[in-house]
Amino acid sequence: MFETKYKKEQFIKLSWNEYGEILEKLLVKVQEYINNNSITIDAVMPILRGGAFPGGFLASRLKILRILPVQYKYFFENEKVILKRIFGLESIPSDLPQNPTILLVENNHCFGLTASTAAKDLKDLMPGCNIIYAADNMDYSYQENEYADTLFYG
Repeated sequence: MFETKYKKEQFIKLSWNEYGEILEKLLVKVQEYINNNSITIDAVMPILRGGAFPGGFLASRLKILRILPVQYKYFFENEKVILKRIFGLESIPSDLPQNPTILLVENNHCFGLTASTAAKDLKDLMPGCNIIYAADNMDYSYQENEYADTLFYG
């Protein structure tokens, strides 16, 4: 059904220490960007499941209290694979400013469809929002998110 482009031996295992170093690099990039541009992040939006860990890490280290998780899942319908949002983004939280800055966080950005869909859904709900997209890891060939205003990876 799916064509495999990678072989098992091409993947590397990371220790928790190595993963921590990746998250620290991501934190530095995001922190420098918000400092250099005098930006206040109004909420962190981790894409569940994988984005929960780096999203929580960034929210904690950046001292951002507001976390708005969102979840998507691929479903098989009539021999097609369809991505659907199953949680989050039902309404605009009343405590957000009119044009909030949202830190959208994913863990392993491969093709980026889930993150791009989440960013589009955010823009549909809050057209004036600014999206900073951060992923702990990102496939070299797919370093983009057309709906995010900027993006970073660890």
